[in-house]
Amino acid sequence: MPKFTVSRHIEAPIEKVWEVLDDFGGIARWSPGIKTSELTSVGPVGEGTTRNCDFVGLGAVNERIDTYLPNERMTVNLYETFKLPIEGAVADFNLASVEDGTELTLHYSYTLNRLGRVVKGTTGKQMKKGINGLADDLRVASESTATS
Repeated sequence: MPKFTVSRHIEAPIEKVWEVLDDFGGIARWSPGIKTSELTSVGPVGEGTTRNCDFVGLGAVNERIDTYLPNERMTVNLYETFKLPIEGAVADFNLASVEDGTELTLHYSYTLNRLGRVVKGTTGKQMKKGINGLADDLRVASESTATS
């Protein structure tokens, strides 16, 4: 199972970063790589909440929150994929408050499907590019939320 970690310093209080992450169904509002997103479960956002995301120019995923610790950690399980070179993945968002903002550490692991194994090198590069973009999008949205 390939895995990697990305980190970002976010110049926003941890509560503002969490506010962006906690809008689980609204990720398409702040991450341009996602065309549409919507909750597919009812009730407040927490462990077990599910959503569907359609990616720009790619496929789609169904995701579920497996760990939900407000202002600290959210683990998202990509449990079903459509037209992607992976069959599943886990995005583990970890937040830590620091003097001038928030430190994000995002651990990402994924399982290649048949297509992904054929184009393994390309898939790894694309996954890293996409997750780095997601971390950048979270930083920009959080900093924007903090100043508005």
